[in-house]
Amino acid sequence: MSSTEAYNVAQGNSYLTTMKTPVIIKPILYGNTAKHLGQKREGDGHTHTWTLYVKPFDNEDMSVYVSKIQFRLHETYPNNVRVITQAPFEVEESGWGEFECTITIYFADPNEKQITFYHLIKLFSTDPDVIAGTKPLVNEHYDELVFQEPSDLLCRLLNCAKSIAPPSNKTTEKEYAEKKSETLQRLKSARQRVRNEIQELSERLRITQENIKRVRQRIDISDNIKREVND
Repeated sequence: MSSTEAYNVAQGNSYLTTMKTPVIIKPILYGNTAKHLGQKREGDGHTHTWTLYVKPFDNEDMSVYVSKIQFRLHETYPNNVRVITQAPFEVEESGWGEFECTITIYFADPNEKQITFYHLIKLFSTDPDVIAGTKPLVNEHYDELVFQEPSDLLCRLLNCAKSIAPPSNKTTEKEYAEKKSETLQRLKSARQRVRNEIQELSERLRITQENIKRVRQRIDISDNIKREVND
């Protein structure tokens, strides 16, 4: 890294600043909770209530820089595309089966491209307490919104988002920190695998180019011999 690059951490946000490109990172949590109803509900046969959500890792007001979040549910749900325009960004529903949903985050600056990702809504667990309905299932993931060269407007909004609640408890903070560490470690491992594959492909390319060069040299030698014989 050049001497012109510097790292700063302030108010729970990570900033990577160079002379040309500011990068702002906003950590988030997304996922679903689910609770067993105890038995199938009459009428629709639903077995669980569940909540699908996106929330800030740092308990700040995301609605400052997020204009809306769209949750696309299974097509069997009435009005299966739900749009939430203010915090909390969540959808409460009930059902009997697991399915993958699509989540799209739109930002306060309409020129900023939206971010789309997927989440599998889980309802079932092998935990006896979850099965009995005495505690909810929590299926949660850590991720980061990375803004590269955000507009002046979005940059101001990202930097002025304020905390709306203190962290729930130290145990939760520790769990989230571990989840973040695990995610970053997986990303690091993935990057290393990509680097190794690139090095391996580069080496194979080098060997192939050398083999081609040797073959061409042999062809040239053979052609020279033929010309000398003919002369």
